[in-house]
Amino acid sequence: MPPRNKVFDLPQEVREELNEKLVSSGFQGYEALAGWLSDRGYNVSKSSVHRYGQDLQEEFEEAMGSVRRTTEMAKAMADAVEDDEGNLIDATARLVQEHLLRISLEFRKMEIEPDAAAHHLGKVSKALDSLGRLSLSQKKHAKEMRAEVAKEAAAKAETSMASQGMSREAIDAIKRDILGIA
Repeated sequence: MPPRNKVFDLPQEVREELNEKLVSSGFQGYEALAGWLSDRGYNVSKSSVHRYGQDLQEEFEEAMGSVRRTTEMAKAMADAVEDDEGNLIDATARLVQEHLLRISLEFRKMEIEPDAAAHHLGKVSKALDSLGRLSLSQKKHAKEMRAEVAKEAAAKAETSMASQGMSREAIDAIKRDILGIA
């Protein structure tokens, strides 16, 4: 079994910064990154950074592929189904909740600093809160749109029924039924 890569011995914040640099550079420039680490006082070889970067790139590409597939599925679902009730957003929220639970369970298994775990969980929770507000807003909008359509239908029905000679009492009763008024 090969020895553990020295990149994993770096402090969490340095490793996160290295991850950002690797992603933003398109997983290139390993010699410069090894130099950057050396300038910060960490003795990590170019080959260690390269091996770490290749593994991170594989994870990154797998995650991006998953995001692309999920995005395409969501587009297909949105195109195939009118979602006046917000079912797509609700389903997404349930998926995010499931992932949040999995992440919190993984944090318990990992040796991660409590402050870092709380920070990451806070970000995920904030995203979930935003998703919930979006769902409620979409449902409110859908309800308002249904009310507007009902008003338009009631107005057209009233005009049509009046031209047919229907009594005012019957017209008002039908309008109340259309508008859902008791």
